[in-house]
Amino acid sequence: MDFGWTPAQRAVHDRMRALGAEADAAAPDERMRVLARGGALGLPIARDLGGEGLDLVTTALAYEGLGATLRDGGVLLAAGAHLFGVALLLARVGTPAQQRAWLPRMASGDCMATVAATEAGAGSDVASVQARADRTPAGYRLTGEKRYVTWADRADVYFAVARDGGEGRPGGAPARGLTALLVPRAGADAAGAPRVRPGAPLATAGLRGARLAPVSFCGCEVGPDALLGRAGAGLAVFQIAMTYERALILAFRLGAMERALGEAVRFAREREIGGQSIARHEAVAHRVAQMKLRLETSRLLIYRAAWELDQGHRGQAEAALAKWHAADSAVLFALDDLRLRGGAGYLEESGLPSAVDDALGGSIHSGTSDVLATVVARWLGL
Repeated sequence: MDFGWTPAQRAVHDRMRALGAEADAAAPDERMRVLARGGALGLPIARDLGGEGLDLVTTALAYEGLGATLRDGGVLLAAGAHLFGVALLLARVGTPAQQRAWLPRMASGDCMATVAATEAGAGSDVASVQARADRTPAGYRLTGEKRYVTWADRADVYFAVARDGGEGRPGGAPARGLTALLVPRAGADAAGAPRVRPGAPLATAGLRGARLAPVSFCGCEVGPDALLGRAGAGLAVFQIAMTYERALILAFRLGAMERALGEAVRFAREREIGGQSIARHEAVAHRVAQMKLRLETSRLLIYRAAWELDQGHRGQAEAALAKWHAADSAVLFALDDLRLRGGAGYLEESGLPSAVDDALGGSIHSGTSDVLATVVARWLGL
């Protein structure tokens, strides 16, 4: 087993690290455009479809580089939802026509995509969504309300999951199964009202750059070319999307934790009490050592999940383990980083309370820790 990186992989990492620094220096509203111009939104997309054709292990390394220098975890989450939750799904299950129509624009950032699945009555239980995809002579009509949609007000296309209404079921019979659709934002109804209506971004505690907001689908009419996979088999399509997202969405956290660890080591060495560095105290040294442990175990699980997917394996359990462990580790890591500095770490100006809030968000999106534990338990036959 080779734990090293090739010069080409290192070059990608270093390029993304420099791009992250450029984005970090830009105004918040410009950061996604900086990432798009630098190619971060199409790294694993095939070259003939506008991307760089990188494998997923190298893509994870690239996003680790971004996270090392770009402190806006929200915009990196939105980039990940676009690339890992939608673009990679299209590359896996989309028809050749769908891939040609969407992937070049997604790779360049000219078309931003996101996942619209969560509902008020169907958070972690996606199988219980109530939005409907009713079949029409021209395709599908999508109706329903989604919540906590990343990059909702700036997305150009939504990967939506809804109950399959079949061929206009008689007597209002309940829909069966789920259908996955790729729904463009553009378009209006006969009265001129928008068919897709994003709400205002929510005031989240952290990850504000992700611009989470509700989205209403108001009888959106889409053609048959909007269908992803088979009608009624949308849950399987959604699980593929979540596998890619869970495996890779927190790769940027590796870079963020590496950066924070370096800052914590310097602080412990330089901070003195009674003329002695606090690094001499075992309680301090052990806390920093635990931060290193959480970083390295998260790194191994994320790259293992990416490798499994590169090999063509399903990778659902590996992706769940990676996201579960990395998310929980990031929370504990951020708390230890704050505690290390005592009262000074609790001040907003330190940036550490915001880092805790961002890390807490990571334990919810793309599947809570309890949901991911269930995935792993089922994989074990429990």
